[in-house]
This record gives sequence, structure tokens and C-alpha cells, in this order.
Amino acid sequence: MEAPKTFSSVSKTKRLPSSNLGVPKSFIFGSLAFLLVALAFYLFLSGYAKVAQSQIKSLDREIQDMVASISLEEVEKVITLDAQIRGLKKLLPGHYFVSSAFDFLENNTNPNISFRSLKLDTRNNVLYLEGVSPDLREISIQSAAFSQHPEINDVVLRDINNVGDSFNFKLELSFSKSLILIK
Repeated sequence: MEAPKTFSSVSKTKRLPSSNLGVPKSFIFGSLAFLLVALAFYLFLSGYAKVAQSQIKSLDREIQDMVASISLEEVEKVITLDAQIRGLKKLLPGHYFVSSAFDFLENNTNPNISFRSLKLDTRNNVLYLEGVSPDLREISIQSAAFSQHPEINDVVLRDINNVGDSFNFKLELSFSKSLILIK
């Protein structure tokens, strides 16, 4: 029989591989690279700031030279012109542009109709017309055409008279302010 095997009291311990307890090399190189990039960026920005400051000083000198070359009369003219432009900008939106009523009539009048008189009442927004037509059908077509226009609120036909081969008539067109305001 074989004798039992005895184990020695010394146990075998696994040894861990030796490691550096210091800082890894990759961290040192990474930090150094970051420091160099930051330093280069700082140097670039400080150089750029100096260039930008010199350009600012140069432009300031140019502006001062230009201001010195402008006469007092020119400055006063520009200020006056600016005041006039500002005044016009305030006035024009509420200013009546009466010639637009003529444009309206030119674009919307039947070729067989002739208007002999026109009166424009801007307070009541009414355009009074007296015209001549060869027949009643043309007057009806003209009244309908005016009533279809978006800036005409109401059309009133009055005093149709037969005079020889033609008809005299009067129209009253109530219009919206947009017809005679500057657009």
C-alpha cells in the first residue's frame, strides 16, 4: 500500500505581477500634450488680440480723419435732411394720394362711358361722377363693375336722363380710405 501523501505546510502563493505604483506614462504624455496645445492656443490668441487692437486703432484714426474732413455745413445739411425724412415717414401713411382715384377710374371705366365731371369728398369717402353713355346697358355694366371692386363699399346711380342719342347719369361711389392712401 502506498503511503498517503503529505502536503507541506508551505502553501504556494500566487504572486501578482509587479506594477508601478507611480503615474502611468500615457497620463504624463497626455497632460504634456494638453499643456502644449493650451500654451500654443494662448500664444495665438494673445497675438491675435494685438493684431485686432492695432486694426481698431487704425480704423479709429481713419474715422477721426473722415470726421475732421467733413465741413460743418455738410453736417447741418445731413441733419436737416434726416429730420425731413423722419417727418415724411410720419406724414405719408396718413396722406391722401388723390391721383390714385384717377388711376382707379382709368383701370375700371367701360370704354363706352365718358365721365364729364368728378368730385372727390375725402371727409366722407365719396367719389361723385357725372357721365355720358350711349345706352342704359352700358350704365348698368359700369355700375356693376364699380360695385365688384374691393375698395368700393357702395354704388348709387342717380339722375339718368335721355338726351338725344345718349344718356346722362350720376354715380356716387363710397370707397374705403385705402383707395386714396399711399400704399
